[in-house]
Amino acid sequence: MLELEGKYYPFEVLLREVSRTEQESREMLQKASEELEKLFLKDNKDLCHIVTDVDMPSSYPQSDISIQWHMNSWEYVEPDGTVRNEKLEAPVSGEIQAVLVLGDESLTWEREIQICPIQEPDVEQKIRILEYQLQELQEGSQEEWLYLPAHIGGDVLCWYEEPDNRWIWMLMLTITALCASAVGYRKDMEKEEKKRERCMELDYAEIVNRLSLYMGAGMSTRKAWERIVENYEKEYEEEQRSRFAYNEMRTTLHEMQSGISEAAAYERFGTRCRMPAYLKLGTLLAQNLRRGTGNLAALLQEEAREAFEDRKALAKRMGEECESRLLLPMIMMLVTVLIIVMYPALVSFQV
Repeated sequence: MLELEGKYYPFEVLLREVSRTEQESREMLQKASEELEKLFLKDNKDLCHIVTDVDMPSSYPQSDISIQWHMNSWEYVEPDGTVRNEKLEAPVSGEIQAVLVLGDESLTWEREIQICPIQEPDVEQKIRILEYQLQELQEGSQEEWLYLPAHIGGDVLCWYEEPDNRWIWMLMLTITALCASAVGYRKDMEKEEKKRERCMELDYAEIVNRLSLYMGAGMSTRKAWERIVENYEKEYEEEQRSRFAYNEMRTTLHEMQSGISEAAAYERFGTRCRMPAYLKLGTLLAQNLRRGTGNLAALLQEEAREAFEDRKALAKRMGEECESRLLLPMIMMLVTVLIIVMYPALVSFQV
């Protein structure tokens, strides 16, 4: 990176190769040649006992010396250094040659090696021998069946088919999906129930107020009830908006029309609504029919005033809930604005 007039530009620098004298190059090649045997042997004891893989890199480590490897036969040693002595029963001799090149100078390193069979193979070597044997069995074979070896190095082999455990994962995924569906269904039901209660809370003050007005005008309780349900049905035909409390009132009216006593219908109305306010209203209307309470209109007016106060408190609480829901989006917008404002300043400060 190049800084010029306060700006940064990408710039590549080409370095000239360091020139060496012939004597320096020869000394480097000679030193690498002396250490090449140790590099080649890797984990083997010596050149006469090549049992495990050897190291045949294309360049000498931490130098500019390139290496070209040659062998009289690549049957038992592959170009990457892998030793193939799985089928050997006796040592096999070979010649290895490496040409080290540095600039215009080169040096040849030659050695005789002896590849030995594996005498006491460990588990990894036994598996490697087994893989080679299976490869040998399949080469040139036209049979549809492959007979697996029963012994290796004096050890008995037992073959097993790998069990198919996919059904366990499928079962776990199915159970997880069912649990998630059940939890989701329960959450949806709770959400619907909460929505129902909230709508009924909002409608309670209006229902009590209408009952109070109609009964104050001289209507009976049932007549006022019928008038409220009739107005709701007209409103539903126009707006197609269902309201839970009015649906329960319509059900109560149908019960009274089917022969259930008026007092029992009001009590059943409060029980179905499952809310204290509606239970109180149903009990109040039923007691008025049974005991003949004369001040029902005044009680309903008082209940309407309390209901409107509760509705105002509910509206305030709903507003606070909306503010809390908007808090996270507002924080995210604030962070975005801060990033937009501060990023250019930070960049200019670094420059």
